[in-house]
Amino acid sequence: MKLYLAAILTAALTVFCTAQNEHKENKGRIAFWNVENFFDCVNDTLKNDDDFTPFGIHAWGRKKYDAKCIALYKVISALNAEQPLIVCGLAEIENARVLRDLCFGTPLRFLNFGFVHYDSPDPRGIDVALLYGKELFNVLFSRAIPLIYSGDSVAHTRDILYVKGVTNENLANDTLHFFICHFPSKFGGALETENKRYQAGLLLRFCIDTLLAAHPQAKVIAMGDFNGEPTEKPLQQGIKFGLFPAAHTRKDGPHNSDTSILVNLMLPYAGKQGSHKYREKWSIIDHIIVTNNVRLRIKPAEAEYEAQIFNRSFMLMPDKNYMGQKVFRTFNGPKYLGGYSDHLPVYIDLVFKSDSAY
Repeated sequence: MKLYLAAILTAALTVFCTAQNEHKENKGRIAFWNVENFFDCVNDTLKNDDDFTPFGIHAWGRKKYDAKCIALYKVISALNAEQPLIVCGLAEIENARVLRDLCFGTPLRFLNFGFVHYDSPDPRGIDVALLYGKELFNVLFSRAIPLIYSGDSVAHTRDILYVKGVTNENLANDTLHFFICHFPSKFGGALETENKRYQAGLLLRFCIDTLLAAHPQAKVIAMGDFNGEPTEKPLQQGIKFGLFPAAHTRKDGPHNSDTSILVNLMLPYAGKQGSHKYREKWSIIDHIIVTNNVRLRIKPAEAEYEAQIFNRSFMLMPDKNYMGQKVFRTFNGPKYLGGYSDHLPVYIDLVFKSDSAY
């Protein structure tokens, strides 16, 4: 009799656990961060990196470099502490050496991160890269996509990094496609350089459209420093993401079911908050743009918007000149501050289900 009851209880428990697992949800974080001039201390004779050498204007020696590595580790580990960090796109990376020092030469090695990186033709030698949690994400394919301006025959700026990978079984074995970008800056004038960013936007949209033509249900996440607000021409007319004025927040109505539509999750921040501050103005120039099938998986939260700015207090400092607060950066001009970066990270938290509900 006891064995019979035990068998019944075991069977009931098995059914209960199976039912629970069928609806199990797991969460993971996708982030992007421009880390501000992450250079090593070695002079590269093929790049314009002299300012970030021991005898350059920033006196960039080993002590400052090690402090930079630890500062980046602190922020990345903080991002990971709140939710498991699946991937984190990075901008202003000099080379693979600095990524190895970050991933394996700091306590970040205990979190088991890997990276994807390609050298780009940027004159200063700064590239984009992707950090990924090895236990959460398996890289299947990657490539660098060169940006060649009309009239040129070779690329002279940062590539777009494409990475395809699959999440682990706890995150639904989901295939994700990432495009990591760092569009041309406004140095030399916003209007004078606008066409370069516009062409970068066209290239990004072409790459996404090409992918979706072959795989209409592909889940695409494009993120990066676009060096412009979401309302500016390079993003509005180049990338052509959907606006959906009444559906930016999770609590507003149903989302459009067309998975090919691109949605800029940072658009609600325009004119309100920002990831970067210049003088008295905060602006949102770091973006996360997704196909609508990714948007449906955004974690419901008490926060007003689907995407978030990682503006934790330790990354900010008082702004004595323009009031309020500003980002605690590494340098302010030639002056060394010893902070983190001149940008704040941006991120989204996704929900993964073990069934096929999505």
